[in-house]
Amino acid sequence: MDALRGLSILLVILHHSTQIVTASFADDPHPPAVLEPFIFLSEFFAPFRMPMLMFLSGLLISGSLKRTAGQYVWGKLRRILWPIIVWTVVFNLALIAGGGSLPGMPWEWGFWNTYLWFMQFVLVYYLVALLTKWVPAWAFILLGFVGMFLLPDDTLIQRLFYLMPFFFLGAFIERYWDRFVAAINVPVAIALTAIPLALGLASAFWVPLWYEPFAAVPGLLGILALARVAVYIPDAGWLRPVRFVGQYSLIFYVVHYPAYAAIFNVAERVGVTHPAVVLPVVFLLTVAVSTGFALIGRRLPVSLLFELPRRMWPKRAAA
Repeated sequence: MDALRGLSILLVILHHSTQIVTASFADDPHPPAVLEPFIFLSEFFAPFRMPMLMFLSGLLISGSLKRTAGQYVWGKLRRILWPIIVWTVVFNLALIAGGGSLPGMPWEWGFWNTYLWFMQFVLVYYLVALLTKWVPAWAFILLGFVGMFLLPDDTLIQRLFYLMPFFFLGAFIERYWDRFVAAINVPVAIALTAIPLALGLASAFWVPLWYEPFAAVPGLLGILALARVAVYIPDAGWLRPVRFVGQYSLIFYVVHYPAYAAIFNVAERVGVTHPAVVLPVVFLLTVAVSTGFALIGRRLPVSLLFELPRRMWPKRAAA
């Protein structure tokens, strides 16, 4: 689970690094050929990056729901809502520092419409997941499919419904994990990986499949195959950095966006603009900065950037 989550986060960072460098050549009729492999990777993994993160988040639901409703909600507010608030403020302050203007005031949607949409979705799904105590998870998978097809394409609310089946598929599979593992043996799972491979190639060579409703079913099947095969990922030392990223995925996610934007801005100012140099530099330095925050992110006061303390007020001493 940590390996898959870590790989997904690294692909997100690579995608954004590719995106910002490619955008700087938007007016060039012949963009540098060196960017093509990175663009290929970005479009190949488009059907899986965020859906995989949603699926893995859903796998955590069952254990969380064993807590009382109050403990459950407080846990999500202090570990998801709080960093959304903190890093939305950081993002908007960075806009001002870079010479830009606020997209809106704190009471307006524009202020909150940032790269943190993923965490906003996760928070919504976790709160909705409280209903799975009475409503089966498959009902929300179905609801997501209905919404993604009925709502206008390329809107945030359509994306909310598109990713919903992936989250609740994780919640559903977690409850029946042993049956799932028994039903799909390794040879079958390996054969099923042809689905994500074909979907990725279609996204890279045909049309990028960004939250395309018709890609949802093969995407779901592909993620199930990858999750089954991932059980046998070796516990090798060389995968430890990837697992580390997965263990601290929230920190990597919230830090990487302002980090890569600032690094690219500095690179431009000092004259480092060749894509073969600037793209790896932006990617590697962004990972390095995010790793630094992860290493100290559980220690006060830095931890307050990522979560509120479990208990806001100390217990009163006995009289």
